[in-house]
Amino acid sequence: MELAEAIKTRRSIRKFKPDPVPREILEEVIDTALWAPSGMNTQMWRVFVLSGEKKKEFNKLIENSIYYLNEKLKRLFKEKMQQMVYGFFKDMGGAPHTIVVAVIKNPNRNYQESEIQAGAALMQNICLAAHDKGLGTCWMTAPLWVEDKVMDYLGISEEWKLVAVTPIGYPDQNPPAPPRKPNVVTWLE
Repeated sequence: MELAEAIKTRRSIRKFKPDPVPREILEEVIDTALWAPSGMNTQMWRVFVLSGEKKKEFNKLIENSIYYLNEKLKRLFKEKMQQMVYGFFKDMGGAPHTIVVAVIKNPNRNYQESEIQAGAALMQNICLAAHDKGLGTCWMTAPLWVEDKVMDYLGISEEWKLVAVTPIGYPDQNPPAPPRKPNVVTWLE
């Protein structure tokens, strides 16, 4: 798959087949994704892959993040859409695996934007590399609302920052491409 095609055809998948992805394929996805850029090539990230019982336990923890978003969901969506979101958060679309990206808070700097941007680039690479292998993902930031619980569950200290979470597996849906917003580029010459 060509890069432009991968970018334009990747979708957020919210319904997965239960079939586990072979570890070798997940390793290929992650090995490719780890070529993401990072400021000064620090590569200050960690990737966690959860499967089986660990993933089920993690799903319970993530399900709790929906309560922090409840009022926002009520303002943004009608009841049917709210129920769909609640359902997705319950088991992350039935995906057999979950990937978590975290970055270390650089003690030599007063800001963390560089590390967070690098972690986001890594997550984008995971989504694209997964798509290239016929897998689906859904970049989730709502778990940031329960970051302390996520980090505690993963057994990593407060010097780390959660960037994003994605379920990963074989898609059981093919959502249409959402329209792109027009007029978002300004050319200055």
